[in-house]
Amino acid sequence: MHLNERRVGAKRRVGDRAKDRAARAGRRLRASDGYTMAMTLMGGLLMSMIVVSAVAAVNGDINTTRADVDHKRAYEAALTGLAAYSYQLNKDQNYWEKCTSVPSPNALNQVGSTTNRRPVPGGSGATYAIELIPAAGQTSCSTADPTGTMIEQGVAADGTFRIRSTGFSAGQDEAVVATYSKEGLLDYIYFTQYETMDPVTFGAVPWAADAYAHCTRTRQEGRQSAPIPNSGGVFCLTIVFIGGEQINGPLHSNDTLVICGNPRFGRVDGSGNPIGDHIETAAPPTGWVDFCGGANPNFGSGLDTNARVLTPPPTNTTLQYKTTSSYIFSGRTKFDLNTTNMTVTRYDGSIVTMAYPASGVVYVKNISCGITYTPYGPNYSAGTGCGDAVVKGNYDDRLTIAAENDVLIEGNLTRSGDGMLGLIANNFVRVYHPCDRSTSTNLAGALSNLRIDAAILAIQHSFINDNFDCGAPLGTLTINGALAQRFRGPVGQFNASGPVHGYSKNYTYDNRLKYVQPPHFLDPVQTAWHIDRQSLDDG
Repeated sequence: MHLNERRVGAKRRVGDRAKDRAARAGRRLRASDGYTMAMTLMGGLLMSMIVVSAVAAVNGDINTTRADVDHKRAYEAALTGLAAYSYQLNKDQNYWEKCTSVPSPNALNQVGSTTNRRPVPGGSGATYAIELIPAAGQTSCSTADPTGTMIEQGVAADGTFRIRSTGFSAGQDEAVVATYSKEGLLDYIYFTQYETMDPVTFGAVPWAADAYAHCTRTRQEGRQSAPIPNSGGVFCLTIVFIGGEQINGPLHSNDTLVICGNPRFGRVDGSGNPIGDHIETAAPPTGWVDFCGGANPNFGSGLDTNARVLTPPPTNTTLQYKTTSSYIFSGRTKFDLNTTNMTVTRYDGSIVTMAYPASGVVYVKNISCGITYTPYGPNYSAGTGCGDAVVKGNYDDRLTIAAENDVLIEGNLTRSGDGMLGLIANNFVRVYHPCDRSTSTNLAGALSNLRIDAAILAIQHSFINDNFDCGAPLGTLTINGALAQRFRGPVGQFNASGPVHGYSKNYTYDNRLKYVQPPHFLDPVQTAWHIDRQSLDDG
């Protein structure tokens, strides 16, 4: 074959192969048309789904955000309810006793109901309702027995009460439960600012002002580290807790406790186990010192140290503004309490029978009082112009007797029923005890085995037994209530064998004082009910 013919044939074969490849490519392209269309349709569908999902997600976020805002508004409304209730409670510390029987407008309901509501200020549309949660085993708050129906009696929550505040906003609600408790001088059977005798017991000394300045320091502040200035080496006088003494209730002192022997602090049950009375001092680090060597105090459930300092108000004069003029007296005034009324002997000798005051407060003012009190032979006939309240009797009501000068207890003070008595003196709360000091003989009118059912506060001085170092022993001084004083006052004298003069002590705490107080009783620089715990209620 000719060369050119071979070239032409080769070209034809190359061209034929090219045509074959083109034909095969066309067939493949035609075969892929359906797949491409399907992919295009699927892509479009996927994009549509993404857009729909994005729109749904945005709408969901909007709804979630709106619900979240309403939840927050409901929660804030619940807190507003708590604040409103706390405000009323601090205006009237017995507000809780009135259950739902309080002036309108209010948002109070018995437990299980939120019908009575109030709007939150500000126009948000949110509202709140408050439910009064009864004590364990009770069904509702009752004004006939508020203590029994509202106040918890268990050891863990003793003396507390609870409310539930529910906030509402646009269909959402949030509930908060608050537990209220009190902290004050009436939390304790025994309270002192200073564990030293009142400097009045030094008598008429020229360095009396130095004694008050020096002895109004705690032991941890160095009171006993040096003598009283200008006294010639006299130290502030220490009063000691001794073996055999029992403090039947909670105790607080801003000072260091001084102990001999094995006194017991806090109550015990029938098996001798401590019931959890709180024993505390503001002193570090141990809270007490051994005065005699070998002291072994029983602090029950333990002694807390470095406690906060509680400071009583400087005066009781505000109490005269808590009552009406007919229950404000001037000069020495005697009150013989009865179950339904009281017999009052005024300064001028006139006698009148009066109902208990609606306010619950009686106040005795000074006319003129130039008498300097001494426990060593006080003159009971002098100083009639002093604002002294002289008290005794049996009562069945709530009453606070306040004196610009002293309160003098002239006989048993006992309660009937649910009565509650407060005694508040700017200076001393004293026990009447006439004694012939020349012969150390108790005189007519001396009170043996005296009982006092009351909450006692001596703001600037002490609770003290007149002539505490004179006469034969007077038996037992029983206090059912609470005792608060600036300086620790003596009620007797003891040796290793027991009392030599005056009284042995039997002081027992009145548990009601944890949640109910005598009318307008003074708290430490005004402590009142406060929220001890609060938590969301998911129930």
